[in-house]
Amino acid sequence: TQQSLLAQYRPDLMHLPTTNGEHCTGDGIKMGEAIGGKSIDLEWVQVHPTGLVKPDDPDAKIKFLAAEALRGVGGLVLDANGKRFANELGRRDYVTGEMWKNKPPFRLVLNKAASDEIAWHCKHYTGRGVMKFYES
Repeated sequence: TQQSLLAQYRPDLMHLPTTNGEHCTGDGIKMGEAIGGKSIDLEWVQVHPTGLVKPDDPDAKIKFLAAEALRGVGGLVLDANGKRFANELGRRDYVTGEMWKNKPPFRLVLNKAASDEIAWHCKHYTGRGVMKFYES
């Protein structure tokens, strides 16, 4: 909303989806400010590079946050042409910045060894409908 902290401090990011739930409204910060508390650095908003998309609802405003482990075990982020364009182990701001320079949609892919290493995560995401398993 236009009363949100994001609209106030980073209106340029309002068009992006979020991995925060609808309950994350900044009420604690707003209450503190209402009684004279000071806030700092609210313009520093992290844009995470790997929010998972449900195929049946690709335009949903709320995305499912992917664990860093997916990139950490060797997951690759590919652009619309199936090409790597960044070091996936880079900081979130770096990976996100490289995504903005490239063509979506983006895909996060793991080989068998990587998916076996974090099998619990993969089963969880598959069950949530945000990850697919393909036999190779």
